[in-house]
Amino acid sequence: MTNLPRVSLEDSLYVLQLARETALAQNKAAQAKRIGPVVEEMRSLVTSVPSTSTPPSSGVMGQSDFKALLNVSQARANQPAQSVDSTASVLERNRLIGAMSEAKMSDIDIARQFSMTREEVQLVLNVRQKNAYGMK
Repeated sequence: MTNLPRVSLEDSLYVLQLARETALAQNKAAQAKRIGPVVEEMRSLVTSVPSTSTPPSSGVMGQSDFKALLNVSQARANQPAQSVDSTASVLERNRLIGAMSEAKMSDIDIARQFSMTREEVQLVLNVRQKNAYGMK
């Protein structure tokens, strides 16, 4: 385990945190609860591995859009659990869909992540694009 670079462990931690946040966003509390201990164990591994001079990830995980998405999910994970208004959760879901699309994630992968059809994802992205042009 000590041969794993810190960057790989951190990237794995971020993916696990994103999976947990996705489960919470989809109201799958049981699934999120099962992922919780794995996230905590991974976090302890990340903190126990000494930092090396490994260059930052240049893949999707290293992109600023993906890091921003992870920061949002981490901030949300630190907030106490509360009931979410359905309108707010839809807006949050649509914002995440937009961020994933900007991070060059395919429509199909986004649809799988949110248990939606590809057409629904494209509709959300088209509405976001029209709103973006209308606001300028």
